[in-house]
Amino acid sequence: MNLPSLGPLQSTKQTLQAQPSEEPHEIGPSCDNSPRLSPADINDLPKVPIHSVYHLTKLSALRSPDDADASHMNQQLVIDDFISKGQLSLEDAKRLFNLYMDHLDHFMYGIGGRHKTLEGLRRSSRILAACIFTVAALHDPQSNLIYGVCSKEFRRLVASSMFQRQIDRDYLRALSIGAYWLSDISWILSGHAIRRASEFNISSLYRRVVSEDDSDALDYIRIWYILYISDQHLSTLFGRSPVIRDDLTVQGWEEFIECPATNEEDNRLASQVSLLNILHSIRELFGPDNGEPISKVYVMQISGFSRQLDQWLARWSAAIIQHHERIGGFPRKGALLHYHYAKLILYSHVFRGLQDSSIPAHFLDAAASAVAAATNTVNVLIYDPEIQPALVGLPSYMHSMTGYACMFLAKLATVHGDQLIEKALVVDLTSRLAALYRSTPVGRFHLMNLMADGLDKVIVALQNSLAANDRPEPSSMDASTHLFPPAAASDDIFSDIDPNFVMDYNVTMGASHLMFLGGGSSVFDTADLSPTFF
Repeated sequence: MNLPSLGPLQSTKQTLQAQPSEEPHEIGPSCDNSPRLSPADINDLPKVPIHSVYHLTKLSALRSPDDADASHMNQQLVIDDFISKGQLSLEDAKRLFNLYMDHLDHFMYGIGGRHKTLEGLRRSSRILAACIFTVAALHDPQSNLIYGVCSKEFRRLVASSMFQRQIDRDYLRALSIGAYWLSDISWILSGHAIRRASEFNISSLYRRVVSEDDSDALDYIRIWYILYISDQHLSTLFGRSPVIRDDLTVQGWEEFIECPATNEEDNRLASQVSLLNILHSIRELFGPDNGEPISKVYVMQISGFSRQLDQWLARWSAAIIQHHERIGGFPRKGALLHYHYAKLILYSHVFRGLQDSSIPAHFLDAAASAVAAATNTVNVLIYDPEIQPALVGLPSYMHSMTGYACMFLAKLATVHGDQLIEKALVVDLTSRLAALYRSTPVGRFHLMNLMADGLDKVIVALQNSLAANDRPEPSSMDASTHLFPPAAASDDIFSDIDPNFVMDYNVTMGASHLMFLGGGSSVFDTADLSPTFF
């Protein structure tokens, strides 16, 4: 038919790309065209400076959300999450949900378990559901393959919500749960959650709790308290200033537990707030570690804080419920562990700035008390039958402080010989703890599994030191000679370990350079005083 040949096939995408590009469109901040004004907005002085800026610019980002708690707006008619998309099976989701609700949530004072059904949780908050699944998978030995799926989804939702203007309590709940258990991202989650929680004007909500017994306000205060607890824990672990400063809500925990609507979980929650108030005062007194020894005048202050901690334990041992229906006798034994942690933090300040193995005579009692606190910490875990079932559920802070206690004892035994504690006892305690961690059924990426590998390295280094002490002294030692001899040839799995790594660990709590005893590098560089993560 003498028709011309067909031209090349062009897709829609190619057609769009072939079109001439338009002039770039400048995108600026959105403004309110017809902002709602009340008589107070016009007649009264602005309450805060940002209100003035809003009225001048009408920038919508500066306007307070109409309803800060938008939980009623977030109910999904059709559930659209990573379960419905097939990334996580419904069967796995049910198992993880039940593990969290029946066991884990009670270690966080019941704050995270507001939704009693899986469907209710999924309809209410995708980010809370993803966080609960992630934390449960971390503790579940059957969920090693799905932990990464849950963690990736949770991180994605956190990242995508960073600039979201409206948040609700479930959003804060999710960040709180993550900060409590997910040690690798806890600092980021805690700081972000505290900033977003401040939008709810917590002080006014606290007044509603103590004066009106408002149940909604009570829920906010519980979340604020758990954020305060996580903030103080992280301040200890990282040696950084806390984000939350003393305020009416934190100092008013006694009025909080006197409210008729509070329960036994709130009692436990208040006990932690009161303890962390003491620890905050200790940190404020000693300040950051500047490498200088502390003065003799601190003997009296240390004694005074020790009495406060003794009084705290006496009060709350009697006040906390003796047997919890879900986690047994842990509440009281957990208080005992926190007491030992606090004593270790307090007394370990006397090791600041010591340039040799000599401890000033006026600090010998405090040094011995620090050793006792660290030893008691490990003893409670390995010998108390009520604590061992609770290992699956302890927050990352408690595992981290236990790891610090082990490293503290190992360093003292290395530097001071048997003056403060025998090396053989440290080896025995550390070996038993490592065995306990390995026998505890948790996920592969749980802190206990990762710490067990690091504890093995501590054991090998100390055993080599003991063996070296049994050998005759060499006539001379080169400056580069290791403090400990290399591991025996039969110890193949430890053949790459530098046995001096215990010596490189800074045990002073002044800047709290804690490490998580991960199974990575075996050498801890003293030039890098930031915490070493797994």
